Formats: sequence, structure tokens, C-alpha cells
Amino acid sequence: MNINRRNFNSGLGAMSLASALVGVGAPTLAAQTLIYGNAGNINSASNKFAKKWLDLVTERTNGELVFDIKAGTIGGGKDVLDGTALGTVNLYNGAYTGLREFDVFYAPYFARNSNHAQAIANDLLYDELNSAVKNRYPSLHYLSVARAGPWKLFTNQKLETFDDLKGLKIRAPSIEGVIAGLEQVGAKPTVIPFNELYGALQQGVVDGMATLGNLMITQKFYEVVKHCYQNDWGIGLDKQMINMNTWNNLGEKNQKVLTETFNELEPQDFFRATEEAEISNFKKWREINGEDSTPLLDATAAQKTLEPAIKNLADDIFGSGTYDKIQSI
Repeated sequence: MNINRRNFNSGLGAMSLASALVGVGAPTLAAQTLIYGNAGNINSASNKFAKKWLDLVTERTNGELVFDIKAGTIGGGKDVLDGTALGTVNLYNGAYTGLREFDVFYAPYFARNSNHAQAIANDLLYDELNSAVKNRYPSLHYLSVARAGPWKLFTNQKLETFDDLKGLKIRAPSIEGVIAGLEQVGAKPTVIPFNELYGALQQGVVDGMATLGNLMITQKFYEVVKHCYQNDWGIGLDKQMINMNTWNNLGEKNQKVLTETFNELEPQDFFRATEEAEISNFKKWREINGEDSTPLLDATAAQKTLEPAIKNLADDIFGSGTYDKIQSI
């Protein structure tokens, strides 16, 4: 099946885990159990959505596809993605790709909001993103992106302006856009895998972190860091990827069910749900850490400081003039 910009959301792949382990050939369509992996815990917005999506796929395929959700139990994002490439995991969901082409989306103010980021990924830069996945991970199929909401900054020391980030050790994932943004404002980005992040904050290894905002309550980060800033600090896009053999073995009918069910549910059950949850998440954070624990800072100066670095990064990755094209849509 040829994938183009128009049928972007029509793909997934890898042998079923059971077949891979015993070394047998392609499984039949009856009762395939597929491993879904994500670095967050089962209560994260990503995994709540995944359960709803995949349970409905099981129903719509009359039990031909069954999913074992591994949420925060098989390592960080890189571990899960590498496992999907190898075939020990079938379906990956997460921020990490190890690809500059996706990493730049997490740079602060690269995209105006989640809808803008999705338009960039699904249209303007789709061909480049799809090619990047194929070149780096020949055994993976790039299915789609889900709008996971904005990233946020968290610190123990209260910032009065973004200038106060200078010299602070701020946790970053292994995502170039996040690292570039922190460096540009004078922070010291410290790469820590997501599954090690709570412990690093608890032990004072870092002064704060950058991560997806909708994880603030489900991951209990309020226990180990004081302030969460309402300002957006990059845009989260969850990538859905599947091992190519799994995708090929699903059959056209079940491929269609998997992708069309995702497209049907993502706008309301993931994107809208994460937007609505942000209000209650900040309220809960203030109840625990105090009314002054969720500041909203003036971002004007920070945006001016960041724009040259983000423009250079985008143009370096995708070619001269890309940043201006992005800002025009």
C-alpha cells in the first residue's frame, strides 16, 4: 500500500510479539495480541486515549486484534521505540523519535499552538517527516500524530522572568528542540529519560524540568517540584508508529479499522480532552502547592531571544526559508 500525503493516517507495522518470539511465520488474522508501549503511566492522557482507541479497535475487528498496553513499564521513549523497531513491541506512542525533523516541533514558539503544529506535520512538512522515518527506521511505519498539548516548564525556584533560567539545571529529554530552547535562554539542559525523571527531581539532580504539561498531575510531579508555569514551552505531538511487519500482517480491513478509529477519536477524546484537563490540572496543582505556584510570565522578551535560534534550527533541518513558511500558514 503506497502512502501519500492524502492517506497519511493509513499505516502501522510488525509481526505479532508471540510470533516473533517463537520464530514462526506470519500470523493469521485470528486473535493477534499486539503490544502497545508508552513511557508514561496508565493514567496519562496518552494512555487513557490509547485504551479507548484500542478497545474500540478490538470491538470493531470482532476480537481479531487484541492489545496489551505497556504503560511506563518497559523503559523510556527511546527504549519503547527501539523495541518497536526490533519487533518486541508492536505499536509505539510517544514524543521521542531521535529525529531532528520531529525534534524541532518541541522548540518553544516553533508552532503557535497544537492545531498549527498538526497542520505543519500533516501538510507542509509531511513528505520530509515521512522520509526521515523511513530512512532512520526502515522497519517502522509512521502512522500519525496526536495533539498532546503544550509542554511546560517546572522549577523549584520561582522565576520572575525567563531570564531567571540562566544557570539553572533543567531536565530535558533527548529532543533537540527542547535542548536548543533551554540553551538559548541560558539554562543548562540536562538530559534525563522520562522514566528516571521523578527520582532525579526528588534527589535534586536538576532544578526543574521541561515536559508535557498534561502529565503534571498523573505523574505526581507536584510532589517533587514546586512551580509549574502556565506559559507554553513547545508543543507536544505524540507519534504513533508500528513495526512494518505487524502492519503488513494486519490485512487491509484491520489496517483501515485501526487508522480510521484513531482519526475518529483523536479530535475529541485526545486533543480536546487534554485541553480541558489543563484547567483542572492547574487548579489541582495550586491546591497542593499554593496559589502562587502556577505563575504566568511575560514571554515577550523570551520569544525575541528564542526566535533566531529556532529559525536557524528549522532552516538547517528543512532548508532555507522553512521557518518563514511555517509562520505564514
